[in-house]
Amino acid sequence: MAEKVKQSGGRRIISQAEADALVAKSGVDPTSRTRVGKTRERLPMNRREFLAYATAGSLAVLTALGLGTIVSPNSDDDLVAQLPDDGEWIPGGFAYPRIKVGEFGGKFILTRTPDSYTTEEAPELNAAGKFYVVKVQKDDLVSTNNGDVGADLGDTYLQAIYQVCTHLGCLIPFQSAENRFICPCHGSTFQRSSNYVLGPAPRNLDQFPVTIEDGVIVVDTGKKATGLSHA
Repeated sequence: MAEKVKQSGGRRIISQAEADALVAKSGVDPTSRTRVGKTRERLPMNRREFLAYATAGSLAVLTALGLGTIVSPNSDDDLVAQLPDDGEWIPGGFAYPRIKVGEFGGKFILTRTPDSYTTEEAPELNAAGKFYVVKVQKDDLVSTNNGDVGADLGDTYLQAIYQVCTHLGCLIPFQSAENRFICPCHGSTFQRSSNYVLGPAPRNLDQFPVTIEDGVIVVDTGKKATGLSHA
């Protein structure tokens, strides 16, 4: 009795013996194919494969070195140097932007001396630093959520007031006729000392720390001190 032919999905399934016979008839080298239950013969690595593996390995090493450089903190940066252990724990520290003196986010060294400012003159705008320098009487000093950040000159204080309105971020001018900071966008009004007067702004104007170093005024725009809320 003839052996029943097995079918799979409409296709005839042949035996291993029949497969071997077809291979032998085609003239294909039997060592170049994989038989059921046998492992294909491993060919030696040729030159092209060696170069491909070497190139991939070199790229992996260079990528690792590049990433290691990027995530290493830059201890020469003023902001990173102020952190514990020079910011060694910061991932991507070297990738942080390096801010130079005289750029917003860094320190500003002013050319005027502390004594040259008076409590009667209008606040002086430093456009690059986005702050006003103003001298106020000690009784008029306005604190922030970070405490008193103005420079103590005895009976007076020197303040650096952030130029941005605390309502929606508009640049706020000082109106000499009113002796007030008045926002042109929504009318928020502040005293010369940064204290809130009226309008939709939720808090006093923000400030930057001011220090006197060897008689020179230094304003640090990298350490904004937020104004106290009036609500």
